[in-house]
Amino acid sequence: MRIFLAVDLSPSAVNTIESLQHEVFAAADWNQRDVKAVEKQNFHFTLLFLGEKSDSEVEIVKAKISDLKFESFTIRLTGLGAFPKPNYARVAWVGTDVAGGQTMRQLAADIVSRVSSIGPGFQQDKPFSPHLTIFRARAGGHFRLDNEIIAGYSGKEFCTDIIDKLHIKQSDLTPSGPIYSNIYTVAATTVGGR
Repeated sequence: MRIFLAVDLSPSAVNTIESLQHEVFAAADWNQRDVKAVEKQNFHFTLLFLGEKSDSEVEIVKAKISDLKFESFTIRLTGLGAFPKPNYARVAWVGTDVAGGQTMRQLAADIVSRVSSIGPGFQQDKPFSPHLTIFRARAGGHFRLDNEIIAGYSGKEFCTDIIDKLHIKQSDLTPSGPIYSNIYTVAATTVGGR
């Protein structure tokens, strides 16, 4: 199965970001043939992508993170950006505040240190950068996210959310897009960030 480790947004944050999607799509004047909005049920921050793993490998990953201890923490969803660059974007994303992003980086680092010890194929392939993907280019293409639009959202806080669960997610690729399901969850041990 195709798996990754991630944290989700609360329903209220999901609704806020869905509204932002509509706003950005209209402002950017994109064509739906070129740019696809990420479905709201698929909003998440990927902390570590592992790809195709066997059932037994998934069980090992579960065992590695089962006793992970972390406090719930607050993130502020803020700003807009694109990878690899605005003029040639494959994805557009929403970022986090510095403190929330740093806490998420630490959680990702804790996960990576546990899971990478399993062996080859369980390492992080690129540095973690906290971002919530809200648009993707269709069919391997690209799109343009104008710098004026990015500047218009620079420093703008969309909402605040509490991260209190870590999930191993399974990704099933379908013709209409991926379907994600949580196959294992680790809850925060204590309530922090409130």
